[in-house]
Amino acid sequence: MEADRLRGAYVDPRAGKVTLQEYAETRWLPQLVHVAEGTKETYERHLRHRVHPAFGKREIGSITRADAKSFVAKLTADPGLSASTVHTAFATLRILMQAAVDDEIITANPCSRVKLPRLGDRVIDPLPAEAILDLADAITPRYRVAVLLGAGAGLRRGEALGLTVPRVSFDKRHLDIRIQAQKGKLVELKTKYSRRIVPVDDLVLDEIRRHMDLYEPAPGQVLISNTWKAVAKPSAFNSAWSKAVFKLGLPQGTRFHDLRHFYASALIAAGVNPKAIQRRMGHASITETFDTYGHLFPEHEELGRGAIGLLLHSAR
Repeated sequence: MEADRLRGAYVDPRAGKVTLQEYAETRWLPQLVHVAEGTKETYERHLRHRVHPAFGKREIGSITRADAKSFVAKLTADPGLSASTVHTAFATLRILMQAAVDDEIITANPCSRVKLPRLGDRVIDPLPAEAILDLADAITPRYRVAVLLGAGAGLRRGEALGLTVPRVSFDKRHLDIRIQAQKGKLVELKTKYSRRIVPVDDLVLDEIRRHMDLYEPAPGQVLISNTWKAVAKPSAFNSAWSKAVFKLGLPQGTRFHDLRHFYASALIAAGVNPKAIQRRMGHASITETFDTYGHLFPEHEELGRGAIGLLLHSAR
């Protein structure tokens, strides 16, 4: 103990008696002021659904590497969880525990050197068009338009919930995406790639008109409001979404983001230029677009066959 003090490595054993949930809610989460709101929401979701049920009532200093390995094994054995979800859930625990080390609550991170399941190549399997229409019909009526904004314009959840009426151009038939909703508040999109103009079909515009006839906008002319006429919060929307997914018997884990995959796949099937798809999706680079959707582009093996020979033969 004295040697630890001399090295500056001493940690009061009493500090580790705080429960993991108490530490997470009173110290760790409030410290995340420089973390993107979406990332913080991901942490909170994994804490609520996976980390707290496993460790929330445990003294944080009692959690061992064996516990961490057991946690990963349990998540991996759950058929409803992908390897990616296991990775992000465990990353939440690991980052939290490292913060506890930095805060001198514990001496070492028990999540270090824990083997995780291999992440396979991500292959997008878009929802069928019928499922999109079923979701629009099954979800809480005031959120119906959000489904069409995701599937018909490729908007992310926050972008759909934060779309304002002035940003809808019925004349030019496009949406001007500049802001998003985060926890009931409007926040400007941070990157130049996410700020974009998205052309839309009349089907989407008609749905927006229908929605405007039925519901008053939220403050700030936000298109989608909740029952209290305020900006809809992700938690309320997620609840409505989950109920619709369950009601329709769609695969567990079907997300709003899957609507974006449907949109991208529809553009690819229509032969839209990949660079235009990148812009409409708000991707930072064409590499991101091809890495995500490359397997959906047709492979025209015959296309261009003979072009090189023709060019070289014509040179003489």
